[in-house]
Amino acid sequence: MKTRLGRLAVLAALAAGGCGRETEPLRTVAVERGDIQAVVPFHGELEARHVERIAVGVQGSAVLAELVEEGARVAPGDVLARFDAAQIQQDLARQENECIRARQELDSLEQAELPLELIDMEAKREELRAETGAEERFLESARGLQERGLLSEAEVRQQERKVAALHERGRQWETRVELTRRHVHAARLAKARAALEAAERQRDFTARQLALCEVRAPVAGVATRVPLPVGGDYRTAHVGDTLFHNQVFLCLPDPSEHVVRGFIGEAELPRVRAGSRVVAVPAAFPHLRLDGRVETVGGMAQTRPGQPVWRKFFPVQIALDPLPEPLPVGLSVQAEILAGEAADVLWVPREAVEWRGATAVVGRQRPDGRIEERVVETGLAGSSRVEIVSGLEEGDRVRRP
Repeated sequence: MKTRLGRLAVLAALAAGGCGRETEPLRTVAVERGDIQAVVPFHGELEARHVERIAVGVQGSAVLAELVEEGARVAPGDVLARFDAAQIQQDLARQENECIRARQELDSLEQAELPLELIDMEAKREELRAETGAEERFLESARGLQERGLLSEAEVRQQERKVAALHERGRQWETRVELTRRHVHAARLAKARAALEAAERQRDFTARQLALCEVRAPVAGVATRVPLPVGGDYRTAHVGDTLFHNQVFLCLPDPSEHVVRGFIGEAELPRVRAGSRVVAVPAAFPHLRLDGRVETVGGMAQTRPGQPVWRKFFPVQIALDPLPEPLPVGLSVQAEILAGEAADVLWVPREAVEWRGATAVVGRQRPDGRIEERVVETGLAGSSRVEIVSGLEEGDRVRRP
């Protein structure tokens, strides 16, 4: 009998416990008015808006003899690097001598050789003119002597042929002098000038190469070494390394203006617009709050490494306000892009809304305490709040799971 009574007592206790769970009070929350902000999470990298890239300007290869320290702050005109210039200096000295010789040759032609040659030719031409004049006078005399019977006709004709030959020689000398002055001498002068110009161009080129052996900062910035292939390795350059023309080995990020660059998925694209406010926090400096605005949103979808090819992303650039303290570029940044905001609207917690397809349903508590399902129209949705456009009134209570 006692055993039976004990079992009944246990069953009664279990029943009482079960009833207690069934009558546990519902968790409800009141429909309130307030402000809602919708944000889009964003991950990017901190970058300088302007980055000056420093490349090797010397033609061919060059050996680094001096290099600025990593992270050094430089002003315009500060020396960033020097390359070994010994061979270029030797070439420049030799080419200076070649320029001097070419200049002397041109001066010699212009001021001595060609003028003397012309003087000699003109002197011979004058001699020929004088000889021709004397022979013409003798021809006139010979004709007078022929009329008096003192010279034969054959002798006169011989003198006429001699004078004609002298006239022909005179015309040839005139042509020779003119062609020499206008063409022969002009060609020799042009050749000498071309040789001088070529020597000067080569000297000036070598002088520019010598100047390029000393690399100075074109703008203010923070010296940052850029990895590049060196001797089969991929690393930053060091003193003694051989670099080649147009290889970028340094960069100068401008510390005065920064941006955050990253990507958003296509699902977030409709909610991100240029001009949207942004709050960003560097992962390495969680105590810093960086304010800014969305500057640009890319217009062409891209794939991203490590993501399925069917997932599309769009590049986003955020312009930051001046930083509260200097930060290195390349930091990971977590940001929130303000996608929308609404002031003084009805709202309920996100977990109070159940979605059935495109229909939003909440459990509204009636005056008798029972819960009825109510279809509502929602508006802006934030991280923890959902705007209620219609279907509920301020002060209503809704079930909160």
